[in-house]
Amino acid sequence: MKTNWIKTVNEINHKRFTIPPGWETRDQVAESLQCAPDKVADILKPGIASGDIEKQDFPIWDEKRRMAVKVTCFRLADSQSPAPLTVSIDDIPAEKVTRIIAAIGRHPGLTDRDIAKKLSKTTSREVAAVRFSL
Repeated sequence: MKTNWIKTVNEINHKRFTIPPGWETRDQVAESLQCAPDKVADILKPGIASGDIEKQDFPIWDEKRRMAVKVTCFRLADSQSPAPLTVSIDDIPAEKVTRIIAAIGRHPGLTDRDIAKKLSKTTSREVAAVRFSL
């Protein structure tokens, strides 16, 4: 009996390269927003910038091309967010607190998210906790 390798490879890769639950493709979001798929990123840009919407690329299997292709997906940030809502300043290492305070001093008009982007391995929740303690 001869094995159908194309079918076998496609089945294996369909299982491996899938979009996780809770994420919607750009085309699905475009259909929901009743707009062209090219306009989705522009429409969702403010929500992505504020952190309310998450954007991520996932590989999915394309049978015709026999390769994984990246698909842009979106979801609401709080739908499956494992991060705690608040961070205590006592949980942040002292050297990181010092770096955050210096960054707040250099850029007092920036949001917590923007300051966190300027510092490596720092979250906006940590910046908010330090700013609240000042």
